Amino acid sequence: MRSSRRWLFTFGLAIGVLIIVTVALVLTTASPADTPLLPEDTPEGTVQRFLLAIRDGDYLAADSYLSPTIDDKITYDLQRNRLAGSGEGPGWKATLGKSIVRDEEATVDVTVAVFRPSGPFGNSVRTHQVTFFLKKEGTSWSITSPVNLWWLY
Repeated sequence: MRSSRRWLFTFGLAIGVLIIVTVALVLTTASPADTPLLPEDTPEGTVQRFLLAIRDGDYLAADSYLSPTIDDKITYDLQRNRLAGSGEGPGWKATLGKSIVRDEEATVDVTVAVFRPSGPFGNSVRTHQVTFFLKKEGTSWSITSPVNLWWLY
């Protein structure tokens, strides 16, 4: 009986240490502030600036990178305002992935790691793969989808 308690304690301690190390590594890796800004007239630069604006809570700037229909924009604004009033959102980190540009349209893949405490045995880091769709408007790019990233707030 004594050895099973020791084994259970060791197992729990190992999981706890693993969670702490994982969160510490993710939080201490290169932050968006350390990453140089990409040119704004590229799809990658547009997505980067959109995500930085969300991170900084500058929703007017984030809106300026979107090109949804008016109904979608109203839904996005209502959802964003409801969640913005609920306090500090989760911590998250975005990593730009592969991008494809075809004439006036582009896609940019982004991996987003969202950090939410979930107890000693839960997974505190959830990874989302998001593909941003953009269209060229004059010399700049606008995000057409997704316009509602509610899980980042």
